[in-house]
Amino acid sequence: MRTEPKSQKALEYAKAVAMPMVTLLLGFVFNQSLNSRQDRESNTRLYTEMMGRREESDSALRKDMLKSILDTFMKPDEADKEKPDLKDKLNKEVLSLELLAYNFHEALDLGPLFKHVRRRIPDQEEGPYADMRQRLERVAREVNERQLTVLSESGTVEKGEAPLGGSDEVYLSFGDSHTVPNPRLKAGEGVQRICLAMDSFEDATSKHFRQFKLEIIDHDTASRDLRVRLYASETMSEQECKQSDLPEVRHREIDTTFRVGAFDFPMIDNTRLSQGERCAVSITRYEPYFIQLALAYFPSSRASLKDRPYYDELVHDLVRERSQASSSGVLGGITP
Repeated sequence: MRTEPKSQKALEYAKAVAMPMVTLLLGFVFNQSLNSRQDRESNTRLYTEMMGRREESDSALRKDMLKSILDTFMKPDEADKEKPDLKDKLNKEVLSLELLAYNFHEALDLGPLFKHVRRRIPDQEEGPYADMRQRLERVAREVNERQLTVLSESGTVEKGEAPLGGSDEVYLSFGDSHTVPNPRLKAGEGVQRICLAMDSFEDATSKHFRQFKLEIIDHDTASRDLRVRLYASETMSEQECKQSDLPEVRHREIDTTFRVGAFDFPMIDNTRLSQGERCAVSITRYEPYFIQLALAYFPSSRASLKDRPYYDELVHDLVRERSQASSSGVLGGITP
């Protein structure tokens, strides 16, 4: 009769004992992993629901606030009908406009309301009406700076300044970092070219460059607004963008003339460019003998909430995202 070696019997015995233990251990690890995943999903779902309810509550509050403030301009209350005091009513309108500007400046075009209230305030060098005008202009400057700060995070904002009152011709001077060097043109003695850059959405490692020209055609110190001419080239390489003799007509994308005032805000009042980009001109300072303008170059995603993209921009974004997914080997969320 043949007997098995002791070592083989010990191995079989170890297998028989280890198999249930391994199965039990794997089951425990699997259950722990499953429970941990369920806990994470539950926490994520709870967090999402809480944020959704918080957003709904915030939206409802902002909606009621917006309606209450707009009623100040759209329909007067009974107190105004019984005692039509212009100073009190204007003070209430300025206060309401301050609340609107600080809470809804990214979603609403508040320029018409600013201009409406400004026209109703009598011109006064000193006194309550002068204080109201200064409050109105201060709010506009603060909103403008807030929006320019947001736009500069994903784009480029360049400020230029010029003296007023010296002659009929007013030329802006920009910083050296973006000005295209031109040995034939001194600062303040002609229209400068500036080269602005922005990260490309097609390739995160590259940038889009455009050449701009901003020219002041005329200005009105009474209404504190300007008539400007804005030139923007198509996207190009950095080397082309820094050429002082770049042919403007050949590379032109826009060449337009418009008026800009203290109550025109860049997120709302901007010019559309190709490839889902924008540019805007805004007044940051307007003194009797000095003017400062800001030229912003930014993606359309930073424009106001009311600024809906065109269909060709949506198609361009979808095609770009699909090509990026294909190049990375991921399509439709499935990795081959």
